[in-house]
Amino acid sequence: MILAIFSFLTILTGMRTRTVNIFPLGFSVIFFLVVTAVSILLSKDVIRSIQLSVPLLPAVLIFFLIAGYFDGTKDVRFLYFVFSIVALGLASGLLWVVWTSGGMDPFVWVSDLGSTTLVVKNDVTFLAVVTPLLLSLIYLKPRSIFGVVAALAVILNLAVMGLFQSRIAVLTMVTSVICFFSLLRLRAGLACGLFTLLAVLIIDGFMGFPLIERFGRFWDGTGRIPLWFSAWEMFLDKPFWGQGPHTFVLFYNSYLQELRIPSWLFIETQIVPWPHSLYFEILAEQGIAGIIAFVFLLAGGLSKAWSFRQADSLDVRVLGCGVCAGLVSFCFAALVELTFLRHWVVLLFFVFLGIISYLSSSRRQQEEEG
Repeated sequence: MILAIFSFLTILTGMRTRTVNIFPLGFSVIFFLVVTAVSILLSKDVIRSIQLSVPLLPAVLIFFLIAGYFDGTKDVRFLYFVFSIVALGLASGLLWVVWTSGGMDPFVWVSDLGSTTLVVKNDVTFLAVVTPLLLSLIYLKPRSIFGVVAALAVILNLAVMGLFQSRIAVLTMVTSVICFFSLLRLRAGLACGLFTLLAVLIIDGFMGFPLIERFGRFWDGTGRIPLWFSAWEMFLDKPFWGQGPHTFVLFYNSYLQELRIPSWLFIETQIVPWPHSLYFEILAEQGIAGIIAFVFLLAGGLSKAWSFRQADSLDVRVLGCGVCAGLVSFCFAALVELTFLRHWVVLLFFVFLGIISYLSSSRRQQEEEG
Protein backbone atom coordinates (compact mmCIF):
# COMPACT_ATOMS: atom_id res chain seq x y z
CA MET A 1 0.00 0.00 0.00
CA ILE A 2 2.90 2.37 0.78
CA LEU A 3 4.38 1.58 -2.64
CA ALA A 4 1.05 2.39 -4.30
CA ILE A 5 0.64 5.68 -2.41
CA PHE A 6 4.09 6.94 -3.31
CA SER A 7 3.62 5.85 -6.91
CA PHE A 8 0.38 7.83 -7.08
CA LEU A 9 2.09 10.89 -5.58
CA THR A 10 4.87 10.54 -8.14
CA ILE A 11 2.31 10.56 -10.95
CA LEU A 12 0.64 13.68 -9.54
CA THR A 13 3.90 15.61 -9.22
CA GLY A 14 5.01 14.45 -12.65
CA MET A 15 1.90 15.92 -14.26
CA ARG A 16 3.18 19.43 -13.59
CA THR A 17 6.41 18.99 -15.51
CA ARG A 18 5.55 16.72 -18.40
CA THR A 19 2.75 15.78 -20.70
CA VAL A 20 0.95 12.64 -19.59
CA ASN A 21 0.53 10.17 -22.45
CA ILE A 22 -2.23 7.61 -22.18
CA PHE A 23 -0.62 4.61 -23.85
CA PRO A 24 -2.41 1.56 -25.28
CA LEU A 25 -4.30 -0.64 -22.80
CA GLY A 26 -3.88 1.99 -20.04
CA PHE A 27 -7.62 2.69 -19.73
CA SER A 28 -8.40 -1.04 -19.87
CA VAL A 29 -6.02 -1.77 -17.00
CA ILE A 30 -7.46 1.08 -14.91
CA PHE A 31 -11.01 -0.14 -15.63
CA PHE A 32 -10.05 -3.65 -14.50
CA LEU A 33 -8.53 -2.25 -11.29
CA VAL A 34 -11.61 -0.15 -10.52
CA VAL A 35 -13.94 -3.14 -11.01
CA THR A 36 -11.66 -5.29 -8.83
CA ALA A 37 -11.63 -2.60 -6.11
CA VAL A 38 -15.43 -2.43 -6.07
CA SER A 39 -15.74 -6.22 -5.91
CA ILE A 40 -13.30 -6.23 -2.98
CA LEU A 41 -15.38 -3.66 -1.10
CA LEU A 42 -18.52 -5.76 -1.71
CA SER A 43 -16.80 -9.05 -0.85
CA LYS A 44 -18.21 -11.45 1.72
CA ASP A 45 -14.73 -11.47 3.28
CA VAL A 46 -13.21 -8.05 2.66
CA ILE A 47 -10.00 -8.67 4.64
CA ARG A 48 -9.18 -11.87 2.77
CA SER A 49 -9.93 -10.25 -0.58
CA ILE A 50 -7.64 -7.32 0.22
CA GLN A 51 -4.79 -9.48 1.48
CA LEU A 52 -4.78 -11.87 -1.48
CA SER A 53 -5.25 -9.09 -4.05
CA VAL A 54 -2.10 -7.21 -2.97
CA PRO A 55 0.04 -8.78 -5.78
CA LEU A 56 -2.03 -6.73 -8.22
CA LEU A 57 -0.22 -3.57 -7.06
CA PRO A 58 3.36 -4.49 -8.09
CA ALA A 59 2.06 -6.25 -11.21
CA VAL A 60 0.20 -3.14 -12.40
CA LEU A 61 3.15 -0.90 -11.51
CA ILE A 62 5.37 -3.12 -13.66
CA PHE A 63 2.83 -2.78 -16.48
CA PHE A 64 3.07 1.02 -16.37
CA LEU A 65 6.85 0.85 -16.04
CA ILE A 66 7.19 -1.26 -19.19
CA ALA A 67 4.51 0.58 -21.18
CA GLY A 68 5.65 4.06 -20.26
CA TYR A 69 9.40 3.94 -19.64
CA PHE A 70 10.96 1.30 -21.91
CA ASP A 71 13.27 2.84 -24.47
CA GLY A 72 13.65 0.82 -27.66
CA THR A 73 13.26 -2.86 -28.47
CA LYS A 74 16.60 -3.54 -26.77
CA ASP A 75 14.82 -3.14 -23.43
CA VAL A 76 12.24 -5.73 -24.51
CA ARG A 77 15.04 -8.13 -25.54
CA PHE A 78 16.70 -7.67 -22.15
CA LEU A 79 13.39 -8.43 -20.42
CA TYR A 80 13.03 -11.59 -22.52
CA PHE A 81 16.59 -12.48 -21.54
CA VAL A 82 15.64 -12.12 -17.86
CA PHE A 83 12.83 -14.62 -18.43
CA SER A 84 15.35 -16.92 -20.14
CA ILE A 85 17.59 -16.83 -17.06
CA VAL A 86 14.63 -17.41 -14.72
CA ALA A 87 13.36 -20.33 -16.84
CA LEU A 88 16.87 -21.79 -17.04
CA GLY A 89 17.29 -21.53 -13.28
CA LEU A 90 13.92 -23.07 -12.43
CA ALA A 91 14.24 -25.87 -15.00
CA SER A 92 17.79 -26.66 -13.85
CA GLY A 93 16.66 -26.77 -10.22
CA LEU A 94 13.75 -29.07 -11.04
CA LEU A 95 15.94 -31.44 -13.05
CA TRP A 96 18.52 -31.49 -10.27
CA VAL A 97 15.83 -32.45 -7.75
CA VAL A 98 14.65 -35.22 -10.09
CA TRP A 99 18.24 -36.50 -10.44
CA THR A 100 18.97 -36.52 -6.69
CA SER A 101 15.62 -37.55 -5.22
CA GLY A 102 15.51 -41.12 -6.49
CA GLY A 103 11.70 -41.10 -6.40
CA MET A 104 9.09 -40.87 -9.14
CA ASP A 105 6.57 -38.43 -7.63
CA PRO A 106 6.41 -35.00 -9.37
CA PHE A 107 4.53 -33.54 -6.39
CA VAL A 108 7.49 -34.39 -4.15
CA TRP A 109 9.94 -32.98 -6.69
CA VAL A 110 8.20 -29.59 -6.69
CA SER A 111 8.01 -29.58 -2.90
CA ASP A 112 11.71 -30.46 -2.58
CA LEU A 113 12.67 -27.55 -4.84
CA GLY A 114 11.40 -25.14 -2.17
CA SER A 115 10.45 -22.47 -4.71
CA THR A 116 7.84 -19.82 -3.95
CA THR A 117 7.03 -19.71 -7.67
CA LEU A 118 6.32 -23.40 -8.22
CA VAL A 119 4.00 -24.74 -5.51
CA VAL A 120 2.31 -27.66 -7.28
CA LYS A 121 3.48 -29.65 -10.29
CA ASN A 122 1.07 -27.88 -12.65
CA ASP A 123 2.98 -24.66 -11.93
CA VAL A 124 5.61 -25.83 -14.42
CA THR A 125 3.07 -24.35 -16.86
CA PHE A 126 4.97 -21.12 -16.18
CA LEU A 127 7.88 -22.52 -18.21
CA ALA A 128 5.53 -23.32 -21.09
CA VAL A 129 3.92 -19.87 -21.10
CA VAL A 130 7.25 -17.99 -21.24
CA THR A 131 8.71 -20.27 -23.94
CA PRO A 132 7.59 -18.01 -26.86
CA LEU A 133 9.63 -15.16 -25.36
CA LEU A 134 12.67 -17.42 -25.41
CA LEU A 135 11.95 -18.51 -28.99
CA SER A 136 11.91 -14.84 -30.01
CA LEU A 137 15.51 -14.43 -28.84
CA ILE A 138 16.57 -17.62 -30.62
CA TYR A 139 14.88 -16.48 -33.83
CA LEU A 140 16.45 -13.00 -33.77
CA LYS A 141 20.04 -13.80 -32.75
CA PRO A 142 20.62 -17.56 -32.34
CA ARG A 143 24.41 -17.25 -31.92
CA SER A 144 24.38 -14.43 -29.36
CA ILE A 145 24.51 -14.99 -25.60
CA PHE A 146 20.78 -14.19 -25.56
CA GLY A 147 20.04 -16.89 -28.12
CA VAL A 148 22.29 -19.54 -26.55
CA VAL A 149 20.85 -19.09 -23.03
CA ALA A 150 17.31 -19.08 -24.41
CA ALA A 151 17.95 -22.25 -26.45
CA LEU A 152 19.37 -24.05 -23.43
CA ALA A 153 16.36 -22.97 -21.37
CA VAL A 154 13.94 -24.28 -24.03
CA ILE A 155 15.70 -27.66 -24.09
CA LEU A 156 15.51 -27.98 -20.31
CA ASN A 157 11.88 -26.83 -20.38
CA LEU A 158 11.05 -29.70 -22.73
CA ALA A 159 12.73 -32.14 -20.34
CA VAL A 160 10.69 -30.77 -17.43
CA MET A 161 7.45 -31.11 -19.45
CA GLY A 162 8.13 -34.79 -20.04
CA LEU A 163 9.27 -35.63 -16.52
CA PHE A 164 6.66 -33.80 -14.45
CA GLN A 165 3.62 -35.39 -16.15
CA SER A 166 1.53 -32.21 -16.15
CA ARG A 167 -0.99 -32.52 -18.94
CA ILE A 168 -1.88 -28.83 -19.00
CA ALA A 169 1.82 -27.88 -19.06
CA VAL A 170 2.51 -30.17 -22.03
CA LEU A 171 -0.51 -28.95 -23.98
CA THR A 172 0.38 -25.33 -23.19
CA MET A 173 3.94 -25.93 -24.36
CA VAL A 174 2.72 -27.33 -27.67
CA THR A 175 0.27 -24.43 -28.02
CA SER A 176 3.07 -21.92 -27.37
CA VAL A 177 5.37 -23.38 -30.00
CA ILE A 178 2.66 -23.80 -32.65
CA CYS A 179 1.35 -20.28 -32.09
CA PHE A 180 4.77 -18.60 -32.21
CA PHE A 181 5.99 -20.23 -35.41
CA SER A 182 2.57 -20.00 -37.08
CA LEU A 183 2.53 -16.24 -36.53
CA LEU A 184 5.88 -15.93 -38.30
CA ARG A 185 5.64 -18.75 -40.82
CA LEU A 186 2.28 -20.48 -41.03
CA ARG A 187 3.57 -23.76 -42.48
CA ALA A 188 6.30 -24.13 -39.86
CA GLY A 189 3.93 -23.85 -36.89
CA LEU A 190 2.34 -27.30 -37.04
CA ALA A 191 5.65 -29.03 -37.78
CA CYS A 192 7.37 -27.39 -34.81
CA GLY A 193 4.42 -28.22 -32.57
CA LEU A 194 4.54 -31.87 -33.59
CA PHE A 195 8.28 -31.94 -32.98
CA THR A 196 7.72 -30.51 -29.48
CA LEU A 197 5.06 -33.11 -28.71
CA LEU A 198 7.30 -35.90 -30.02
CA ALA A 199 10.19 -34.75 -27.82
CA VAL A 200 7.96 -34.80 -24.74
CA LEU A 201 6.58 -38.24 -25.63
CA ILE A 202 10.09 -39.66 -26.06
CA ILE A 203 10.99 -38.48 -22.55
CA ASP A 204 7.67 -39.89 -21.29
CA GLY A 205 8.51 -43.21 -22.98
CA PHE A 206 11.73 -43.55 -21.02
CA MET A 207 9.63 -43.25 -17.85
CA GLY A 208 7.12 -45.89 -18.89
CA PHE A 209 4.51 -43.54 -20.42
CA PRO A 210 2.97 -42.21 -17.16
CA LEU A 211 1.85 -39.02 -18.92
CA ILE A 212 -0.09 -40.89 -21.60
CA GLU A 213 -1.63 -43.03 -18.87
CA ARG A 214 -2.81 -39.89 -17.05
CA PHE A 215 -4.60 -38.69 -20.19
CA GLY A 216 -6.51 -41.97 -20.30
CA ARG A 217 -7.28 -42.40 -16.59
CA PHE A 218 -8.19 -38.84 -15.65
CA TRP A 219 -10.18 -37.80 -18.70
CA ASP A 220 -12.72 -35.89 -16.53
CA GLY A 221 -10.13 -33.34 -15.42
CA THR A 222 -9.27 -34.85 -12.02
CA GLY A 223 -12.25 -33.30 -10.25
CA ARG A 224 -12.34 -30.03 -12.18
CA ILE A 225 -15.86 -30.40 -13.59
CA PRO A 226 -17.62 -30.42 -10.17
CA LEU A 227 -15.55 -27.35 -9.21
CA TRP A 228 -16.76 -25.57 -12.34
CA PHE A 229 -20.36 -26.47 -11.47
CA SER A 230 -19.86 -25.06 -8.00
CA ALA A 231 -18.29 -21.85 -9.38
CA TRP A 232 -21.24 -21.45 -11.73
CA GLU A 233 -23.71 -21.78 -8.85
CA MET A 234 -21.72 -19.19 -6.89
CA PHE A 235 -22.02 -16.85 -9.86
CA LEU A 236 -25.77 -17.40 -10.17
CA ASP A 237 -26.19 -16.65 -6.46
CA LYS A 238 -24.45 -13.27 -6.79
CA PRO A 239 -24.24 -12.55 -10.52
CA PHE A 240 -23.16 -8.93 -10.85
CA TRP A 241 -20.24 -8.42 -8.42
CA GLY A 242 -19.60 -12.01 -7.34
CA GLN A 243 -18.72 -13.39 -3.92
CA GLY A 244 -15.48 -11.39 -3.66
CA PRO A 245 -11.93 -11.93 -4.97
CA HIS A 246 -10.27 -15.11 -3.68
CA THR A 247 -13.28 -16.29 -1.67
CA PHE A 248 -13.97 -19.41 -3.76
CA VAL A 249 -12.38 -21.69 -1.16
CA LEU A 250 -14.72 -20.40 1.56
CA PHE A 251 -18.00 -21.24 -0.16
CA TYR A 252 -17.51 -23.77 -2.96
CA ASN A 253 -18.03 -26.83 -0.76
CA SER A 254 -21.44 -25.70 0.47
CA TYR A 255 -22.58 -25.12 -3.11
CA LEU A 256 -21.07 -28.43 -4.17
CA GLN A 257 -23.08 -30.35 -1.59
CA GLU A 258 -26.33 -28.92 -2.96
CA LEU A 259 -25.57 -30.05 -6.51
CA ARG A 260 -26.54 -33.39 -7.98
CA ILE A 261 -23.18 -34.49 -9.32
CA PRO A 262 -23.23 -37.72 -11.40
CA SER A 263 -21.53 -40.61 -9.64
CA TRP A 264 -19.10 -41.12 -12.51
CA LEU A 265 -17.53 -37.71 -11.93
CA PHE A 266 -14.63 -37.60 -9.49
CA ILE A 267 -15.07 -35.16 -6.59
CA GLU A 268 -11.93 -34.02 -4.80
CA THR A 269 -12.29 -34.52 -1.03
CA GLN A 270 -9.36 -32.28 -0.09
CA ILE A 271 -9.71 -28.50 0.15
CA VAL A 272 -9.29 -26.86 -3.27
CA PRO A 273 -8.41 -23.14 -3.11
CA TRP A 274 -9.42 -22.29 -6.70
CA PRO A 275 -11.76 -23.73 -9.38
CA HIS A 276 -8.90 -24.64 -11.76
CA SER A 277 -10.13 -22.17 -14.36
CA LEU A 278 -9.29 -18.48 -14.31
CA TYR A 279 -12.49 -17.64 -16.18
CA PHE A 280 -14.74 -19.51 -13.73
CA GLU A 281 -12.74 -18.01 -10.86
CA ILE A 282 -13.40 -14.44 -12.00
CA LEU A 283 -17.03 -15.25 -12.82
CA ALA A 284 -17.71 -16.69 -9.35
CA GLU A 285 -15.69 -14.14 -7.38
CA GLN A 286 -16.22 -10.93 -9.40
CA GLY A 287 -19.37 -11.65 -11.36
CA ILE A 288 -20.44 -10.14 -14.66
CA ALA A 289 -18.63 -6.87 -13.98
CA GLY A 290 -15.35 -8.66 -13.33
CA ILE A 291 -15.50 -10.99 -16.33
CA ILE A 292 -16.41 -8.08 -18.65
CA ALA A 293 -13.44 -6.04 -17.39
CA PHE A 294 -11.11 -9.03 -17.74
CA VAL A 295 -12.30 -10.02 -21.22
CA PHE A 296 -12.18 -6.39 -22.35
CA LEU A 297 -8.56 -6.15 -21.19
CA LEU A 298 -7.66 -9.51 -22.69
CA ALA A 299 -9.32 -8.79 -26.03
CA GLY A 300 -7.53 -5.46 -26.30
CA GLY A 301 -4.18 -7.09 -25.63
CA LEU A 302 -4.74 -9.93 -28.09
CA SER A 303 -5.97 -7.66 -30.88
CA LYS A 304 -2.92 -5.38 -30.60
CA ALA A 305 -0.55 -8.34 -30.30
CA TRP A 306 -2.07 -9.96 -33.39
CA SER A 307 -1.30 -6.85 -35.45
CA PHE A 308 2.46 -7.24 -34.82
CA ARG A 309 2.56 -9.84 -37.61
CA GLN A 310 2.43 -6.98 -40.11
CA ALA A 311 5.03 -4.74 -38.44
CA ASP A 312 7.74 -3.36 -40.72
CA SER A 313 10.47 -3.68 -38.09
CA LEU A 314 11.85 -7.23 -37.72
CA ASP A 315 12.45 -6.72 -33.99
CA VAL A 316 8.90 -5.53 -33.37
CA ARG A 317 7.47 -8.34 -35.50
CA VAL A 318 9.40 -11.17 -33.82
CA LEU A 319 9.21 -9.83 -30.26
CA GLY A 320 5.53 -9.04 -30.82
CA CYS A 321 4.79 -12.53 -32.10
CA GLY A 322 6.57 -13.89 -29.01
CA VAL A 323 4.40 -11.99 -26.56
CA CYS A 324 1.28 -12.72 -28.65
CA ALA A 325 2.00 -16.46 -28.52
CA GLY A 326 2.71 -16.16 -24.79
CA LEU A 327 -0.63 -14.46 -24.16
CA VAL A 328 -2.49 -17.02 -26.28
CA SER A 329 -0.89 -19.89 -24.34
CA PHE A 330 -1.76 -18.05 -21.10
CA CYS A 331 -5.41 -17.92 -22.21
CA PHE A 332 -5.30 -21.62 -23.07
CA ALA A 333 -3.83 -22.62 -19.70
CA ALA A 334 -6.35 -20.36 -17.96
CA LEU A 335 -9.17 -22.57 -19.26
CA VAL A 336 -8.36 -25.49 -16.96
CA GLU A 337 -5.70 -24.43 -14.45
CA LEU A 338 -4.51 -20.87 -13.82
CA THR A 339 -5.55 -18.71 -10.87
CA PHE A 340 -4.77 -15.18 -9.71
CA LEU A 341 -3.87 -16.74 -6.35
CA ARG A 342 -0.52 -17.60 -7.97
CA HIS A 343 1.77 -14.56 -7.95
CA TRP A 344 3.46 -15.60 -11.19
CA VAL A 345 0.10 -15.66 -12.99
CA VAL A 346 -0.74 -12.09 -11.96
CA LEU A 347 2.77 -10.83 -12.72
CA LEU A 348 3.09 -12.56 -16.09
CA PHE A 349 -0.32 -11.38 -17.24
CA PHE A 350 0.48 -7.70 -16.68
CA VAL A 351 4.05 -8.04 -17.97
CA PHE A 352 2.64 -9.41 -21.24
CA LEU A 353 0.17 -6.52 -21.43
CA GLY A 354 2.95 -4.03 -20.68
CA ILE A 355 5.11 -5.42 -23.49
CA ILE A 356 2.19 -5.33 -25.92
CA SER A 357 1.39 -1.75 -24.94
CA TYR A 358 4.98 -0.60 -25.39
CA LEU A 359 5.54 -2.38 -28.71
CA SER A 360 2.26 -0.97 -30.01
CA SER A 361 3.31 2.57 -29.08
CA SER A 362 6.79 2.03 -30.51
CA ARG A 363 5.44 0.68 -33.78
CA ARG A 364 3.02 3.58 -34.14
CA GLN A 365 5.82 6.09 -33.49
CA GLN A 366 8.09 4.42 -36.06
CA GLU A 367 5.36 4.48 -38.69
CA GLU A 368 4.63 8.17 -38.02
CA GLU A 369 8.33 9.06 -38.31
CA GLY A 370 8.73 6.92 -41.41
